[in-house]
Amino acid sequence: AEARQAETIVDLLATIPGAQTSTYGARGQLGSLFVRGADSNQTLVLWNGIPLNDPFSDEFNFAFLAAEEVVRVEVVPGPFSALYGSSAMGGVVQVITAGQRGARLQLEAGQRDHRRASVAAGGDHERLHAEIAGHRREGRGGTGNDEYESSEASGRLRWTPRPQSEVSLLLRWNDSETGIPFVGFTPSPRRHIAWRETEWALPWSHTAAAWEVTGSLSQLRYDNEFRDPEDPFGFTRGDTESRADRARAVATRRFGDGWWAGGGEWQRDRVDDGGTFGTNLDDATQRTAAAFGELHLERGRLAADLGVRRDDNDAYGGATSPRLGVVWAATSELRLRGSYGEAFRAPALVELYYPFTGNPDLRPERGRTAEVGVAWQRGAWSVDVAAFDSRQRDLITYDFVAARNANVGSARSRGVDGELRFRMGIVELRLGGMRLDAEDRDSGSRLRNRPKETAQLVAIARPGAAVLSAVASWVGERVNVFPEFPYADTVNPGFATFDLAGSWQLRGGSEADGESRAVPGIAPYVRVLNALDREYEAVLGFPAAGRTLIGGVRLEW
Repeated sequence: AEARQAETIVDLLATIPGAQTSTYGARGQLGSLFVRGADSNQTLVLWNGIPLNDPFSDEFNFAFLAAEEVVRVEVVPGPFSALYGSSAMGGVVQVITAGQRGARLQLEAGQRDHRRASVAAGGDHERLHAEIAGHRREGRGGTGNDEYESSEASGRLRWTPRPQSEVSLLLRWNDSETGIPFVGFTPSPRRHIAWRETEWALPWSHTAAAWEVTGSLSQLRYDNEFRDPEDPFGFTRGDTESRADRARAVATRRFGDGWWAGGGEWQRDRVDDGGTFGTNLDDATQRTAAAFGELHLERGRLAADLGVRRDDNDAYGGATSPRLGVVWAATSELRLRGSYGEAFRAPALVELYYPFTGNPDLRPERGRTAEVGVAWQRGAWSVDVAAFDSRQRDLITYDFVAARNANVGSARSRGVDGELRFRMGIVELRLGGMRLDAEDRDSGSRLRNRPKETAQLVAIARPGAAVLSAVASWVGERVNVFPEFPYADTVNPGFATFDLAGSWQLRGGSEADGESRAVPGIAPYVRVLNALDREYEAVLGFPAAGRTLIGGVRLEW
């Protein structure tokens, strides 16, 4: 993230094979993720273990999830309900932030009124570690009423009473607002959406001989508002407050050839929603209790994982999710793998109880996926390629005959994705891509927002005190909804983007040992987004910003 000067997680996800992103216009607009053809509400998003999907719709907006302080982003494609429950049909995205020590201040500005200031500080005192981080970011796209602003703060307090035990407090807060420039092709000069996120978690762990026990309590809160004082049908507004409370505990025991783990989870979702015409949802609630187990075995060159989970919910009933994976080390350089899993997505509260469209009899969406893959590494080169086939049924769509939501949809996604890597000396190269065939099995048409082909090339060089990067991306043609009546499916042409970034460490630097360790240093930097100034629409009707030059300085001590 630091080498590429990535601002948000969506910038990083856009260059991961199998992960396709869609941004509704310029930066600051809605950002969605489709993992191997799965819908945007079928991928679970975690921040340091805290689920971030909105309980109202089960979706997550990536527009303002910052890449600052991020040490790595893990994308695990495929069904993982056996471990995580609902929303993990398509995969799991886990964002891990670094343990900050010392202090850092970053200031930057650029074209399109871009401004960003961020700060982070952390340190240790005996058995305590504390850190805080935050930023303020704003800018615009260039089409009118596409300005955005965002403030975020996070913190971590970790106590280690003994080497085998740890207790932490994690906090995150975000307050963002963005304009919505168009309704179809008609400008909307004052339409905007704002939201506030608050997350906290109390994770803990204890290790004793062959046993490890971990657990957490967490809470997620969203407060969203929509306003359009110049709507042609009169002042339009909408307000949604949603909340998810969770508790999770896992016990793991290691033995000679592997380990087994078992645990349980409890979750309660609550939503209040109202708008121009009154209350839509008044303290709508659903509760889920789950039990799960996983077994990992290793014998010679073979390793296998077997997991299963049972969820029981007071609204939709229950769901059982098994998963099996096998890895064979054919040689010291070559590994072959295969997996099969079943997963589900629970009906969101908006789908269950919203007036006129809600259906309290909805069942969970179901999916099953098979995958085979190969990974090879020799010296500076490595290759990882996988073929997958995913089938989904009981998808929740609006049934015009029943005049409400119903489990009437089905889909199939199959394809190949992979990445070639080269790393030697000061140079690192990554070439990745995916070929995807995603079909609505009821109509036979292509699924929307899923390009057939995507490709990415990431190049990073570290000559001396400089860090240089270049990112080239290709997104093939995809089906979008035409943004005005009759709202028919329309093919959106493919597009290519090219970004450049460079920084120079004037003195001092950072030690890359898994945690961010700041020592005295000053690093000016510059980046150019959409360097070729291409005109394109990642989603039809929402033009992206042109070439944007940004410069800044990073101070560490």
